[in-house]
Amino acid sequence: MAEAAADTVSSEIGQAVGDVPRLVTNWKPVPAGTDGAITLAGTAAGVGAAIAVSLTGVVPSRLAPICAAAGILGMFADSLLGATLERRGFLGNNAVNFASTAIAALIAFQIA
Repeated sequence: MAEAAADTVSSEIGQAVGDVPRLVTNWKPVPAGTDGAITLAGTAAGVGAAIAVSLTGVVPSRLAPICAAAGILGMFADSLLGATLERRGFLGNNAVNFASTAIAALIAFQIA
């Protein structure tokens, strides 16, 4: 849940109020909405969303930092998959979302 919130919030805030989006793989400026593009504002909002979800009480408070970290890392995995596999047409958006959420879950299990 933290990854999904982070991904959604980062994308929406990044497109709405972010500065020049940059492709996560090479940092070149790209148009807003480009798969795999990130902005500082979007990334900060995504981090905040992951932390907020982790503090809702769905997981024990001692696990909240793990939940937040996994959500944040999953958000970056989503950007990386978007910049590579989605932009080349190997995966669609739903597959990227599923994969990044699964990556976040695996990270959480590994850390815990």
